[in-house]
Amino acid sequence: MEVTDDLQSEVEDGMLKLASGKSVPVMTNCAALRDPEKTRSLGLPVLKGEIGGREVDVMRDTGCEGVVVKKQLVDASQLTGECCLLLRIDNTALLAEKAVISLRTPFLSGEVKALCILDAICDIIVWNVEGARSSEDPDMSVMVGAATTRAQAKREAVTKPLRVPDIERHVGVDREQLI
Repeated sequence: MEVTDDLQSEVEDGMLKLASGKSVPVMTNCAALRDPEKTRSLGLPVLKGEIGGREVDVMRDTGCEGVVVKKQLVDASQLTGECCLLLRIDNTALLAEKAVISLRTPFLSGEVKALCILDAICDIIVWNVEGARSSEDPDMSVMVGAATTRAQAKREAVTKPLRVPDIERHVGVDREQLI
């Protein structure tokens, strides 16, 4: 189809009718563009997460429903054998395999069904799915590689008693006064 054709008018109840008469599932109004630079310019939040023990970048976007993962982060054993068409906002369609993945991110954690895309603009993209947290309220406790702030360290600090050498007088103060 030409980019100028309106693919969305061919979608009914989440299914795209093909010329053969068959229908395939399709996700519409997805923010993933063919040009990654245009998508990055949208300023969507990207934080660190984890999939399969690997640190990844995770983007939160509310422009669609589902989860997208870069195909190279998915093992063949995680693929379900199902596919879905992804209708992008630039009116292009992309066929994506489905996989069941386990992830840990500030926006979503646990086992989820995800669409695998070779050229995704981010390692994982979390759209609107059950259990997804808002981009304004990420769960920072699951941040991978996150640094501990001084305030966090202070709250978590355990007070240790001061060890003083066993001498009676040192620099004008005796041991009892120092303790």
